[in-house]
Amino acid sequence: MLVHDAKAWLRYLATSLLAACFGSATATAQFQVVELRAMSQSGAEAGESIDLRVTSGTHLEELDSLHFSHPAIHVDPATLDPLPYTDARRPHHGHFSVTVPDSIPAGRYEVRVKGRHGISNPRAFLVTRFANAAVPSVSHDSNSPTALPPATLVHARSTAAEIDYFTLEVEAGKQLRIELVAQQVDSRMIGQLKLYDFDGRIVAASRGADDVDPVIEIDQVIAGRYVLEVHDFLYRGGEEFFYQLLARDGDQFVSPVVGNSSVPGQLPDVWAPWAFTVSDDANLDTPTSSTEPATIDVPGRVVEWFPSDGSDSVFQFAATQGEALAIDVLSHRGGEPTDPRLIVQRIEPQQSGPPKLHDVLNIDDSQSVSDGALVLFSRDPVALFQPPATANYLVRVRDLDTGQSLSFQQRFALQVKKPDPGFDLIAYRITPHRDVNQTRPFGSKLFRGGAESIRVLVVRRDGWSGPIKVSADSLPEGVTSSDVWIAANQAQAVMTVTASEDAKSVTGPVSIVGQSVDGSVTNEVTPAVISWGKGGGRDFVRARMASNLQIAVSDKDLSPLSMTWGDGKVDEVKKGTTLTIPVKLTRREGGKTPVVLRARDLPNGVTAGDVTIAADKNEADYALNVTPGTANGTYSLWLQAETKIKIKPNPQSLERAQQYRAHLQSLHDDPAKAADLESIKAAIAEADKSVEAAKGAANDVELTVFIPTPNATIRVVDP
Repeated sequence: MLVHDAKAWLRYLATSLLAACFGSATATAQFQVVELRAMSQSGAEAGESIDLRVTSGTHLEELDSLHFSHPAIHVDPATLDPLPYTDARRPHHGHFSVTVPDSIPAGRYEVRVKGRHGISNPRAFLVTRFANAAVPSVSHDSNSPTALPPATLVHARSTAAEIDYFTLEVEAGKQLRIELVAQQVDSRMIGQLKLYDFDGRIVAASRGADDVDPVIEIDQVIAGRYVLEVHDFLYRGGEEFFYQLLARDGDQFVSPVVGNSSVPGQLPDVWAPWAFTVSDDANLDTPTSSTEPATIDVPGRVVEWFPSDGSDSVFQFAATQGEALAIDVLSHRGGEPTDPRLIVQRIEPQQSGPPKLHDVLNIDDSQSVSDGALVLFSRDPVALFQPPATANYLVRVRDLDTGQSLSFQQRFALQVKKPDPGFDLIAYRITPHRDVNQTRPFGSKLFRGGAESIRVLVVRRDGWSGPIKVSADSLPEGVTSSDVWIAANQAQAVMTVTASEDAKSVTGPVSIVGQSVDGSVTNEVTPAVISWGKGGGRDFVRARMASNLQIAVSDKDLSPLSMTWGDGKVDEVKKGTTLTIPVKLTRREGGKTPVVLRARDLPNGVTAGDVTIAADKNEADYALNVTPGTANGTYSLWLQAETKIKIKPNPQSLERAQQYRAHLQSLHDDPAKAADLESIKAAIAEADKSVEAAKGAANDVELTVFIPTPNATIRVVDP
């Protein structure tokens, strides 16, 4: 029997924590766009059909389709019986039948949901070769735990202030591996596992962390019945704290979470945003161990384990003065919980005795790029090395993270090669707001005449510098975007996409490409997504790489406000002068309040103040002050307009309810239907309730919104 006499304290702790995390939260007004937080199941076995439903999110009205990143995953929307005195079956919004073909490779994919309020942010969906089983409820009593079938991914979710208990039978002489999959499938849960034997003694324990899930691995397990304790480390729970649990023989380990970028729609094995600079062929799959300094022939690459005693891994290579080399350590970006340091020393041979070593390079972390929400900080050192002399050089790699690792393997790769100057780009859909603390997962609902923003960040490598022109390819019909420039002294830009006033309903991916001025370097943008905003006991924004960026145009909604800024041409401006660019508004019903314009992504040296366009005005001049210290270059800017609008969220739902009510009334008034009068009256009573319920979505709702203008581009030149 397991004894947990602190259970009341756990309930108090969890209740207090949840109140602190969520009790003070206030809703922020913004265009109503569907946000997907959780589904009834976060994966399936290849060859299996499952019933899948949306269980958590916002603006979930009329969810009618699922969009998987792999095109072969088949979806059938669920339906309900027809309404009385109608023939057609009704959509069961938010409920779907999903079939995963057996031919689909195992790995993580993505799923989005689409409904009245656009297409959502994606959530991970894990396809495996293991059996999957959804458990409607899990025991919280250690004396009657839920059975955990072997080699089966069990889907469950943690409960606040409670502990989930499972029981499993283990044969003698087997290796036991227990994995909890949560962080790896977009769950908020930080897992904690404890395994007890039949006498109630702890056999093993493992705790996860942000971006890391717990694993228990035991060799030569004693046969018998075991009890497994599962809970969130902070004792949180709810729909957003889902997990998958797998217990099996560990002799032939095959991770349920794998990644292969060559499979359509599959997410990479390591999806942390700072790993996007790693090339597809870079991996940590084949570590070796060496005790003597290994010689690296340039270009060369080695993969090794970090020494368990914390000592340095030592290598040497030959370099020629004046011939630069790129030295790259890959570990943290490969998913390892490590903090490597790189030390390069010049070897000076001595006639007698050991050689002298001269420190020439000591590097810890690589460059950090962030907009306050998406952070591209890596603990891996990356260096452009200029050899001070023609000589042999010693390389030392050490792990500064000397605490107990959450991983069973700590690996690294060291690469020394000639520089390949270039850049990598990553992009995500930003939450429309001027407060980065409001960042959260955000989908797309592009009104006719409306605009949305996509943030693009750049990481330059091997000494490359220069401006980058960023363009959107394959935009859906009716959607346009101007090219934007990231200047040599900038690390980010925002691309505004706009829909025409007569745009049709369409949903599709957008591809974004960056190119150097001379066209010698071209790279596609890596898509990313905000997976969770602040909250749930975590004070930072979580993000990851994604399979694509999606845009959904709604033909049912006309934006109350459209804007233009400039004429789409590049404006040349001299240092020490002021450039004025006109702003024009198109106001429609619901968009006739003052508009405050704020410049965004201003380059260093360019200043601008806020401009307010009164409710009865449609034009203004926006002045950019270009100081003498501004660097020459081409810059793309945009304005963020803050205003109040009024929209009707879903008047079509009221129209449908009224049409059905009118249909019933016609039957009521038809003498030929006299025999069914009582039944018709009952249907009318229910229809009246539906009409009343739909009126709210047909009434005006006032929202404070943040709308981007199209981009304006300026070229700063000398006087």
